[in-house]
Amino acid sequence: MLVFDVGAHRGQRTDVFLRLGARVIAIEPDPLNQRLLARRFSRNRYPGSPVTIVGKAASDANAVATMWVHAPGSGLNTLSRKWVQTLGRDVTRFGGIVEFAGGQQVETATLESLIDSLGTPHYIKIDVEGHEPSVLRGLRHAVPFISFEVNLPEFLPEGIECVGILASLADGGRFNWSGDLQTDVALTEWLAAPEFVCALRGCKEPSVEVFWKAPPVPAIAHSPSAKAEEAGSK
Repeated sequence: MLVFDVGAHRGQRTDVFLRLGARVIAIEPDPLNQRLLARRFSRNRYPGSPVTIVGKAASDANAVATMWVHAPGSGLNTLSRKWVQTLGRDVTRFGGIVEFAGGQQVETATLESLIDSLGTPHYIKIDVEGHEPSVLRGLRHAVPFISFEVNLPEFLPEGIECVGILASLADGGRFNWSGDLQTDVALTEWLAAPEFVCALRGCKEPSVEVFWKAPPVPAIAHSPSAKAEEAGSK
């Protein structure tokens, strides 16, 4: 099973995916974190190279963009200008105002281009501090499972946009969320996009991870005549 870890940071979730037996594409633009990932998941520790590190940021274009840097290797680094502005005035989320030292240019790649070169994942995890809609806009085809972070209430519009993007990829997909990733998903039933947006609007958690599962692919029905033709061709 192939997993895309978008915003891999220092590999906490990559390690979990490996323990579950997956191969992982760790997508991480921060140079310090790239070195830490390479050291943590070296060939000596993990024979067979189950981790591929992509030193780019996922976005809606294959280009160059500004990554706003709180500190080298920080989990708060982002391509979202709104995230920078929000933390610059929010004294509650992280115990005080968060200042960013400046920006640096990083290469970006779309999920679709990464799929073309690296394969189709079974699951894509996205945690990129407010840049999630841009990441999903770079995807053109549904994959079985996707998750993305939503910081509430400031990024509710971005969360709703992500729901809409996924709903446009495949009719019949369903949504749920987890508030702490330590327990099961919060909703007893997985919801269609309109119902889930209503539930998300009423969510009181400061941050949630939204999970989406694509509708099952219907089995191809073979008519008796088609089966006979197939048997005849053999």
